[in-house]
Amino acid sequence: MANVTIANPMSINGQAETDADKLALALKVFSGETLTAFQRTSVTTGRVMERTIASGKSAQFPVFGRTKAHYLKAGQNLDDLRENIKQNERVIKLDGLLTADTLIFDLDEFIAHYDFRSPYAAELGNALAISHDASVLAELAKEALNTKENVEGNGKGGVLTTKLDAGVVGINKQTGLAIYQTLLKAKAEMSKNYVPATERYAYLDPEYHSALASAVEFLNRDYGASGTILEGNVIRLAGFDILECPHIVRGGDDNINVIQGEGHVFPAEYADKHPIIICHKTAAGVLRLKNLSMETGRRIEYQADQMIAKMAVGMGGLRPEAAFLGVIENAGA
Repeated sequence: MANVTIANPMSINGQAETDADKLALALKVFSGETLTAFQRTSVTTGRVMERTIASGKSAQFPVFGRTKAHYLKAGQNLDDLRENIKQNERVIKLDGLLTADTLIFDLDEFIAHYDFRSPYAAELGNALAISHDASVLAELAKEALNTKENVEGNGKGGVLTTKLDAGVVGINKQTGLAIYQTLLKAKAEMSKNYVPATERYAYLDPEYHSALASAVEFLNRDYGASGTILEGNVIRLAGFDILECPHIVRGGDDNINVIQGEGHVFPAEYADKHPIIICHKTAAGVLRLKNLSMETGRRIEYQADQMIAKMAVGMGGLRPEAAFLGVIENAGA
């Protein structure tokens, strides 16, 4: 009997010499969904310094200081006036292979009348994005508390405290105004440290983000603050992009299993204070050895398919002068 030709709807151009070829397009769909989920969920990607390496366990991130100008008089030599530009570096180590996976049992897939592979793939991307962000935010918070200058003369960050009037609690205009005052303080401190005016960010939890949003119209009308709510509910105010993030104080996942360093634990003394992380893009860095990718495999001993999202990354602080923690306190606290 002649071989029966069977359609291969998930192969490329109908060419399917192996079982893997038959699933080629399906694998790319899942990978695309994972990548899209990561990009939509992550709030720190593209907002910190990022470096990708081909191999190795760490990488140097150079940090440069400043110099001074001098007037040159007739007959003077520039060699006598020159001051060297101070510089330093931070080494960011690779944490390891950050993974999220799921195992889909054949029988469950046979029984189900709906597709759950696509939602599962998206959720794997979400898991990596949240873990990635929480690690970066923990490093930003630690950098804000760093009492040592990275380069002498560049300055340091710190904690900026604003007090509410007695009896003011919850999501309201008064809290929003206090947050605005904190942003203005950070704006002034960053300018004193000569931090660039562009690419400044502030990360708020949902309660504070809502409080600030409730005050934007009032600020615009009475203070001429020119605050706007951008696409994705990002508020632009006082020179900062204000980003809502519910996992600010969560810290990195599985810190005890990183292959180098101590992991990314958020500073405990501020975890319960609704901290606002205010920073410039250069305040922290992300090292990438392996970008986000998706892998699937057959686990015949379990009669199941395994889906794995993975990335090899590391995070660390770079510039303490470009990172601040904002804290809102009640009067008398």
